[in-house]
Amino acid sequence: MAVQRTGSKDPMDERAQADEAPSPIDLTVETEVAPDRAWAALTDPRLIAEWFTDASPVGRIGDAYRLDFGDASVVEGVVTELEPGRRFSYTWRWSDAESHEETHVAWSVERRDDGGTRIRLVHDGWAEAGLDQSIRDDHAGYWAGYLEDLAAILAEQP
Repeated sequence: MAVQRTGSKDPMDERAQADEAPSPIDLTVETEVAPDRAWAALTDPRLIAEWFTDASPVGRIGDAYRLDFGDASVVEGVVTELEPGRRFSYTWRWSDAESHEETHVAWSVERRDDGGTRIRLVHDGWAEAGLDQSIRDDHAGYWAGYLEDLAAILAEQP
């Protein structure tokens, strides 16, 4: 189970993008587990803690959503979309950041033809938040690592 990234790693493309708004982070994980198990790994705080961090329970649209990485590193957000079993989106702002430095995270879960699952993460809104390519790239690196951890946890499930 490898994490798939969209976008190019061509140095010429990276120089051209330096003058453009940061692109969304778009990562996909393919897993053999059924979609309901993948969904639980994304929304059950007990399971999220195994591959990501401490998370608040997922509420309804408009409810607060909080991720606590420890050492006062906290992301505060609001649930913006919830389609149980399929989609979950929320705003993302570090608790010590300016109020306008808010981005958006969206998860989707899709059943594959073979019964496995495709999990997709899109983290965007960098330019609207006034955040640059280097901040976006830092987040992309962390997300890739977390999704590798998610893939490993799901691979261990019977």
